[in-house]
Amino acid sequence: MMPVSSADKTRARRAKRNIALWLYAGFLALNVAMTRGHFYLSDEVEVFQQARSLWDGGNLSVAPNVNTVRGRNGLYYAPYGIGQSILALPFYAAGKTAHRFLEKHHAASWIKTLAGPPIGDPDRRWGGEVEIFFVNLFCAFVMPALMVLFFWFNLRLGVPPLWSVVATLLLGLTTHLAGFGVEFLQHPAEALLLLLAFYYLFEERSRLLAGLCAAMLILVRASGIILIPALTGYLLWNAFYRSAAKETATRALEAIGKSAAFLIPIIGSIMITMLVNGAKWGKLSFSGSYGAFNTFDNSWLVSLYGFLFSPGQSIFLFSPLLLLAFFYFRPFAKKYPFETAAIFTLAASYTLFYGKSLTWHGQWCFGPRYLVALVPLLMLPFGMWLERARPAAWFAILPLAMVGGFIEVLHVAINVSYVIYREGYDRLVPKDAYIFVPQVSQIAAHWRALVAFDDRVDLWLINVARDVGLWRALALFTPLAALMALSIIRIKANLAETRAIPMRLKSLE
Repeated sequence: MMPVSSADKTRARRAKRNIALWLYAGFLALNVAMTRGHFYLSDEVEVFQQARSLWDGGNLSVAPNVNTVRGRNGLYYAPYGIGQSILALPFYAAGKTAHRFLEKHHAASWIKTLAGPPIGDPDRRWGGEVEIFFVNLFCAFVMPALMVLFFWFNLRLGVPPLWSVVATLLLGLTTHLAGFGVEFLQHPAEALLLLLAFYYLFEERSRLLAGLCAAMLILVRASGIILIPALTGYLLWNAFYRSAAKETATRALEAIGKSAAFLIPIIGSIMITMLVNGAKWGKLSFSGSYGAFNTFDNSWLVSLYGFLFSPGQSIFLFSPLLLLAFFYFRPFAKKYPFETAAIFTLAASYTLFYGKSLTWHGQWCFGPRYLVALVPLLMLPFGMWLERARPAAWFAILPLAMVGGFIEVLHVAINVSYVIYREGYDRLVPKDAYIFVPQVSQIAAHWRALVAFDDRVDLWLINVARDVGLWRALALFTPLAALMALSIIRIKANLAETRAIPMRLKSLE
C-alpha cells in the first residue's frame, strides 16, 4: 500500500478538527433553541445567587431559600461548591451588560423576550431576569464541549471519524445527558470534567491537566472526591505496568512519582473547599453544611433496585443504549483492559456512594441525575463496537435510540416542577412513590403534559411565541436552525474528506 503523504495527513487532521468544530456549533444551536430560559430547581437558583454575589458583592451569600443555612455574620449560604458559580461569571457579566444595553435603548420587548415573566420572590428569582437567561445558557455551552471531547476520545481509541460522529450523536441526542443542556444544574460540567480527567490520564503525558480537571470537578461538586481513588488507581496501574524498569520496586516508585502531578491540584481543591466552607460557616470542613440536609443510612437494596429497574430512576430506561453494554464492552475490554476496569470502578464508586444517601434519587428532577456524569464513560466503547457491528445489530440500536430520544423530548420540553405540583407528587403516600409506580411515574406524567401542551410545556422560544409573538420566536429560531443545518452539511463534507485519503491510496495501488 502507498504511504500516506504529509499533505494527506494534514488534510485528515484538519478535517477531524473541522468535524469537532461543527459538532460544537450544531449542539450549541440545538441547546440554545431548546433552552428553558429560566430555572426550575432550587439548586440552580442558589448556584446562580452565589455567582451574582461574587460579581456584585465579592461574597457568597444567598437569600434564604430551600437548603440554605445561616452562617457567618447572620448571612445565608448554600451548601454547594463554588466551581460552577465561578465558571458562570462570564455568563452573568454578559447578562448584566445585555440588560443595561437594552434598558439604555428602551428595548422593553427584547428584555421581555430574554427575561420572560417573573418567577419567584424578588430576592430569589427563578426567572424574569436577563441575567438568569444568560446564566441558564451555561450548560448549553458546556454540553457541546462534552460532545466534542467524546468524539475526540473515540478518535484516540482508534474509532474511524464516521463511527465517532455516529456514537457522539447517539450520546448527545438519545441518552439522559441530552436534557441537561437546557438547564443550569451542575451535572454537565461534572460529566465534562470527569471525562476530561480520564482522557488526560489515558494520554499518560498530561497528568497535571488531569489533576486540574479533577480538582475543578471537586469544586463544582464536592462528591467528585469519591472518584479520585479510582482515577488514581488507574494512573498507578498504567504507570506501573507500562514502566520500562525491570525491578518491581523501581516500577512502583516511578508510578508513585508520576501520580504527584495529578494529586497536587486535587489536594489544593480540597483545601479551597474547606476554606470556602470556613468563610461561610466559620468551620473548616469539606462537607460544609450539607450534613444538615442529608444522611447516609439509605438501603442499598432500594437504591440499586431503583438505579437498575425502577420506572423513575433506571439508568437503562433513561439511557436505553446502555442495555447493549454487555455486547459493546467485550471487544473494548480485550483491547483496553485498564480503561475498562477504571470505568467500572468509577461507575461503582458513584452508584454505591449516592445509593447510601437519603437523597439517592436526586429528586426533584427528571430521572437519575446523580448518574449522569457516568453516561459518557459507559458509552465510550460504543463507537468501537459500532464500527464492527453486524447490520442486524441496528434492529436493536435504532429502537433503543428512538425510545431514548423520546424520553429526552419529555425531559427537555416539560418543566419538572410544574408537573410535580400538578400531579401532587408532594402529597403522595408513601413518599416518592412516583419513582416506583409506572402509572404515576414522571415519564407518564410528562407524556400527559406534552399531549395537553399547556403551561407545563416550558421552552424559551415557545414562551416567547406565547408572551411576545410568534414572529419574534421565528426570528430567533431561524438562525439557530440554519446553524444546525450548516453544521450537518459541513460534518458530512469533512467526513467525506477523511474517507477520501484511503480511497486515493487504493486507486494508486
